[in-house]
Amino acid sequence: ASSEHQVVARTLTLVSVPPLAMSSSQQLPAWVPKAAAVAGATVAGILVLKALQGGQGAVVDSKPKKSALSHTEAPTESKVKELAAKAVGQYVSEVGAKLNAGAPEAAVTKAGDLGKYFAFQKEYGTKLMARPDVGEGQLLRVTDWKRLTPEDYDRTTFHVEVDVVGTSIEELVNGADGKALSVYATNDPKGVAEFLKMMNVDPFAMVSVEEIAPQEEEGTVVITTAEKLFTQYLDLFGKPTREFLKKLVPYAVDIMEKVTIAELTLDRKTEEFQEKQARACTYADYLTEFKSLKIPLDKYAELMPTIKQRVYSICSSTAYRPGKCQLLVVREDWQAKGDVTKFGLCSSFLTFLRPGNYCVGHSTHSSMKIPDDKMAHVFMAGLGTGLAPFRAYVEERKSQKDKGHKVGPMTLFFGGRYSKTEYYYRDEFEAYEKEGIVKCCNAWSRDTAKKVYVQHKIKEEEDDIWEQLGKPGSKGYFFLCGSKQPEKDVFKMLLSIMQNKGNMSESQAAAKMEELQAAGRYVTEVY
Repeated sequence: ASSEHQVVARTLTLVSVPPLAMSSSQQLPAWVPKAAAVAGATVAGILVLKALQGGQGAVVDSKPKKSALSHTEAPTESKVKELAAKAVGQYVSEVGAKLNAGAPEAAVTKAGDLGKYFAFQKEYGTKLMARPDVGEGQLLRVTDWKRLTPEDYDRTTFHVEVDVVGTSIEELVNGADGKALSVYATNDPKGVAEFLKMMNVDPFAMVSVEEIAPQEEEGTVVITTAEKLFTQYLDLFGKPTREFLKKLVPYAVDIMEKVTIAELTLDRKTEEFQEKQARACTYADYLTEFKSLKIPLDKYAELMPTIKQRVYSICSSTAYRPGKCQLLVVREDWQAKGDVTKFGLCSSFLTFLRPGNYCVGHSTHSSMKIPDDKMAHVFMAGLGTGLAPFRAYVEERKSQKDKGHKVGPMTLFFGGRYSKTEYYYRDEFEAYEKEGIVKCCNAWSRDTAKKVYVQHKIKEEEDDIWEQLGKPGSKGYFFLCGSKQPEKDVFKMLLSIMQNKGNMSESQAAAKMEELQAAGRYVTEVY
């Protein structure tokens, strides 16, 4: 993986057995009975014996595993926890044992004091978790990653696949069945290391953090290292609010810095604060700017939020690709004031994942659900990576057809800039179209002098759209997914079709679209 945002072994910890030798004079902390600790860049556990650093994450065996759930079984909360723990255990045994131990002896000795918690797991309630504060989170192994746009292109769009066999979400990640994947990113390890150095924080220092303890298990305490706290949990490179500055004031030792921070929360300093916002100043920027700040390690979690999930449409059907969950992702970037390019945390995290790496994720509801009626005509408008759920739709119909079912027609309106660089999964869609599963009506806005958008392609199919969507007794569906901006143009074109082909007035056409929305036959998911 690129050094810019690596998923590397330096953020992993390894549970080792037997525990390190301990002095009989060492005392158990008050929170020992339900101690918890972090065990990895993507794994949190109740025990840490040895911090590891250096080397690349190991690539593990990708042989298919037997499903832990039936195709109709909905996982219970206890089953989710059981399968999550199993995945973490496998992660530790397969990956942890292959990492290079390079932590200072002092750090090993310090961590060794936690050895008793693993030696007496039953007594202390020791266990491993993917992420303590995300109860439904599952540890997912990456099995495929490939870039879909050229290396020298101004957009980085890519395909990533994770293995879900044996996890609680194995039957809950069908992109054609109204499912999406929530992914929890980790911060750039190099950025975290630089921050810790500037703040004079020992990366191996142990810290108890109540804010990331499992919410459903009262009394549980999570113990982690400073490095992992800032890599896995805290949104260190996120954009702060004024509320953060108010909380920061008491920790400034220098009176002038204390006044400066406090003034940034006042109305008369709004312009200065907004200037910092425009320059995309992060929590890390503020914390390193004021040199007199003295913040206890366990207080950082009270100052900034944890890294939240990012939801991605799933571009695969588990009926067609059992045990796999695939995503179509574009790396988000924008220009902050000062002509500085900024990148989205989670899309960057996914950009540098490679087969053998891991991430934490879980299934999430999506409004993009293919109709139960296999014969219904499905119209799909995919804008950019909004193509994702519709690839899953087509795969679902392909699977149904392969099993001997009769399937209805599908029409795909896909919009992008250039066909040569942005026609994602071209070979697949051309094959599906040749087979008669889908009709592809692609709109490329930059390929010709005259810009062509999806609404223009929709216009070309107005006869079918009226017959299958607008005409009384029709049973078709229209789905739209992608960026929010073109949605109005698509909606306007559909209104026009209702008026022109159905001889409707403007108000009648609007009422018809409302009727379709209410019936779930016109569905949008925009962002």
